[in-house]
Amino acid sequence: MACHKARMHGPVPHFRKAPSVSDLQPTSRHTLPTRLIHAGLALSIITQLATSLVMRAPHGTSPGNLLFEVHEYSGYAALGFAALFWLLLLFRSKGTSLGSLIPWFSANRRAALIEDTKAHLASARHLTFPDMDNHRPMASAIHGLGLLLMTLMATTGAASVLFPGVREQVLGVHVLFANVVWAYLIGHAGLALLAHWTRHLDLREMWRLVK
Repeated sequence: MACHKARMHGPVPHFRKAPSVSDLQPTSRHTLPTRLIHAGLALSIITQLATSLVMRAPHGTSPGNLLFEVHEYSGYAALGFAALFWLLLLFRSKGTSLGSLIPWFSANRRAALIEDTKAHLASARHLTFPDMDNHRPMASAIHGLGLLLMTLMATTGAASVLFPGVREQVLGVHVLFANVVWAYLIGHAGLALLAHWTRHLDLREMWRLVK
């Protein structure tokens, strides 16, 4: 019996392996000043949180220890970086707008935020992310809330030292929101690492300090 070689019709399918994160080249969606200020603010806040766990604050006539001083000066640094970030938002021409970071005063922006939140929840039900974009309403709003929260913490911390007359009041606010900062930092970093691991974004893009 004659044997006939089977023939395939149409183009031969070509399967390509999905690129790994290491294969991706970082883009330049963020300007160098944005990346530098973001890094400075993040590192100063992390330093504050870490030292708050083990420092000894002043009590009565007993001064604080060295770690309290590190906590104090990293708080001044955080306040400076937060102020720089707000100034950058006012004057930069590239990047997320101030209105996108704080969308609560615009009906159109609030509606877009609601729709984008629904899209994220729908993707979460399938254990995935929607297309990642720094200008998506939900991502922008979360970043804006983070900046407001870090500014509040740095401002109240500095005010508790510089203005003894209102120390108890502002220190109460400072301590009250400390756990919120922990939750935000863990959630923000955790989601960023998850998105990096699933190749939806490349963390090197924000953290590289040269073009």
